[in-house]
Amino acid sequence: MKRILIGSTNPSKIAYYQHYLSEFDIEWYILNDLHIQTLSQETGKTTKENAEIKAAYYGQFFNSVICNDSGLYFLDFPLDDPIQPGIFVRRVNNKELTDEEMINYYSHLASIHGGKLLACYIQSYAIYEDGKVTSFDVSSEYSKYFAFYMCDHQLDDYTLGWPIDSLSIDTNLYTQEELDLKRQEYHRCFKEYLITTLKLK
Repeated sequence: MKRILIGSTNPSKIAYYQHYLSEFDIEWYILNDLHIQTLSQETGKTTKENAEIKAAYYGQFFNSVICNDSGLYFLDFPLDDPIQPGIFVRRVNNKELTDEEMINYYSHLASIHGGKLLACYIQSYAIYEDGKVTSFDVSSEYSKYFAFYMCDHQLDDYTLGWPIDSLSIDTNLYTQEELDLKRQEYHRCFKEYLITTLKLK
């Protein structure tokens, strides 16, 4: 059995990675399971740097570690516009927001910009395996096919750790065929990265 630590306190991330690796015999852990209370400092300037920093840090405690970092971007604004959350999705004005505070903050932001904002996540992943850190960057080519509208009101209940999902609806920017093709291509690439880097076969 493979034992893998997810470098996060978010229990929802177990199901996320398990979805890709369900055919393998894996025992999953998050930081709380190992009583790791000192969190990695996210001092990078990009999602890739932060994911790599976290993977290297939590590699002190476990041989196989998966970490990720994400940035939230509004596609109708320049990347350097002050409105952009970027890598500070949960941190606003130097304060770490709770799930409920995130819903309030981002719904208000959408409200003052016409009721909805076209958004996407830029995701980066890093794996620590046998003393080496390897990263996987989700390029903008794929990210735009996961774009969504962030609305000014909560549409549904949210899953713990994923509050922005409750404000989100799909866009009609691409045909369903285009979306399915690009999303399937991304999922194949990411799954192969996980399997190869974690030495699952």
